[in-house]
Amino acid sequence: MKRDAAYARYSSHKQDDGTSIEVQLDACHRAAEGKCEKYVDEAKTGRAVGGRTGLLRLIADAEAGKIARLFVYKYDRLGRSAETHAVVADLEDLGIEVISATEGRDALARGVQLVVAEHYSRVLAERTRDGLLKRFEQGQWTGGRPPYGYKVVGENGARKVAIDAREAEAVRYAFRTYLSAPVGFKELAHRLNDKGFPTRRGGPWTFTTVRGILTNPIAVGRVRYNRRRFRLDKRTGRRVPVWRDENDHKDYADESLRIISNEDFERVQERIAERARPDRRPRSAQTLRPFTGQIRCDACGSICYSRTSNNRKGQYRYYNCGKRQRQGPESCVNEANIREDALLARVSTALMSMFDDTETLIAEAMCEAEGLLASNRGEGGRLKRELTQIDREIATLTERLIDPVIEDGAKSALSRELATRELARERLQAALSQLAERAGAGTDRLIAAVRKALKEAREGLENIATPAQLHDLVEHFVGPMILRRDGTIAPTETAPADAEADVPSNIAGAGFEPATSGL
Repeated sequence: MKRDAAYARYSSHKQDDGTSIEVQLDACHRAAEGKCEKYVDEAKTGRAVGGRTGLLRLIADAEAGKIARLFVYKYDRLGRSAETHAVVADLEDLGIEVISATEGRDALARGVQLVVAEHYSRVLAERTRDGLLKRFEQGQWTGGRPPYGYKVVGENGARKVAIDAREAEAVRYAFRTYLSAPVGFKELAHRLNDKGFPTRRGGPWTFTTVRGILTNPIAVGRVRYNRRRFRLDKRTGRRVPVWRDENDHKDYADESLRIISNEDFERVQERIAERARPDRRPRSAQTLRPFTGQIRCDACGSICYSRTSNNRKGQYRYYNCGKRQRQGPESCVNEANIREDALLARVSTALMSMFDDTETLIAEAMCEAEGLLASNRGEGGRLKRELTQIDREIATLTERLIDPVIEDGAKSALSRELATRELARERLQAALSQLAERAGAGTDRLIAAVRKALKEAREGLENIATPAQLHDLVEHFVGPMILRRDGTIAPTETAPADAEADVPSNIAGAGFEPATSGL
């Protein structure tokens, strides 16, 4: 039986006027005149659908035919991006009425509201960037966690960074020890642990934490800004860092933040450069191995990294717990390891076995093609219905644009909405053309294409040679694995489950279940 649903979201209380989830849901229940099934996303941006588990669950239930009507507090709760229009259109194609508890259910009004919401999101981002730059220029802290050795304090109503006396002692000790003793980052981390200097999160000191302290110029009072920006990954909804051009970097000097002298800081940078191997290549090129990032320790969850071992038979690479490598045997109970060449041999055997029965693969491809043709016919009908609806909306928007009663501000919003609809119309027409092309492909042509693809795939597997190529192969066709304490390797539950990953997950499940402790 279908039910009413209510969707609520906020990105932050500051940006969404403090409209809590409870307030949004209460308004939806009143508009529905009864209780609704709740779908909630807390602290999630409206600029992407990815990463919003509540919305994705709502869409899945809608496609399963479980929802009759969807209520939201405001339309911008569904999102502040162009893809929100597509989400609403897909819901309506499923026969679901989308209603705003405060803005009504008129389709044109909803389109205007979504356009305004998208514009507001862009303006807000610009204002935030301008505000942070202004804070930096005034010597204020621009947000986030301050570097180790410093804390954020209030001063005349402004937030500024200042030296943390307790942490500063650890910073001085790190610089002093690195200059006076023949130690590297790992050994220095061990000494900081032995001395009892606390870390921010209460855990042990590590290589990366020590290196970050020794290379950050804030130790000599130089504050940096705008070295990187964060880009929204719309697939995951997460913000990922992107480094800016050096010409865009900004900094200023503040003697009140000095912990280390310029001379000691420069000497440390020189020593770091001297200790680096002369043939050192970028980390991504040098340390990338076939299974880098794909194997995790079953005991502590850390990534397993490769290490080299030499014996009378030659040089071999093994994978074992990265935490155990960094912090010693006491940090993790999993002492198992697995040899890289033996694991690669299992992968190669499993993958090449796929090509033993070419005719079966071709027959399966033909069955898939028949199903695709049937699906294409249904998809074509849906696209044509969408195209008819968009044509009606474009006609309505055009009429409103030439209406002399409409104010200029509203006409600007209508123009943007009209442009969005025109773009959607072009995409629908392109999709229809692609369906027509696929439907026209003959059986003989399809069989030839499958044979060619299988031949190229086999040749590609046989010619893979570099660690980077092998890494791509493992990532796409095998997926994540775990290294158990008994030395066995097995797929994790996070292995890809989509259609393209069916074969890889089977390979991981069937090929690596037997014990490999003797490899």
